[in-house]
Parts: sequence; C-alpha cells; structure tokens
Amino acid sequence: MSTKPFCRRCLLEDMPSEAQLRNSIRELIDLLPDHLRAPDDDVSRRLSLCRECDHLTGGMCALCGCYVELRAAKSIQRCPDVPARWLPCTERNEHHE
Repeated sequence: MSTKPFCRRCLLEDMPSEAQLRNSIRELIDLLPDHLRAPDDDVSRRLSLCRECDHLTGGMCALCGCYVELRAAKSIQRCPDVPARWLPCTERNEHHE
C-alpha cells in the first residue's frame, strides 16, 4: 500500500490508516511552541477528564469536533462542555479547577 503525506485538507477517508492520523496529530502537538504548550501534568489531567466524558468519541470531542489530545496539549484551550471540565492553564488556579 502506498502512503501519502498527511494533508490538512484531506478527509479521514483519504488517509491510509489510523496510525498515520495518530502520528499526524502527535506531529502537530510536537510542533507547538513552548509558550503555547500545556505542562505534561496538565495534559495528563485533562486527558483523564476527557476519558470520563460522554462526548469523547473516536478521539474527538463531539461538542466541538476537535481531537482531544491536540486540544489538551494547548495551554490556552478549555473544555467546550458546560460547565467546562478543564480550563486554560492561566485560568485554572483562579477557578479552583
């Protein structure tokens, strides 16, 4: 099977495998500048909360359509649920998350 490089405009059906999708998301996370990246312990905590959420489906959030691992890796992101399960890193301490 020939593999194509990941394209931001490709649909999932155009991707040759789930492994390539996982690798592409991991690459996007790795490309985040340090000042936008959440600390590892925050990412782990966020993903733990996402795993318990009924809106998690196939690695995506059914509320906003994001890949939760990518969203959780960004320090400025928040959970789209109401109320939010987790907040941006800068707001976390203010709201006693």
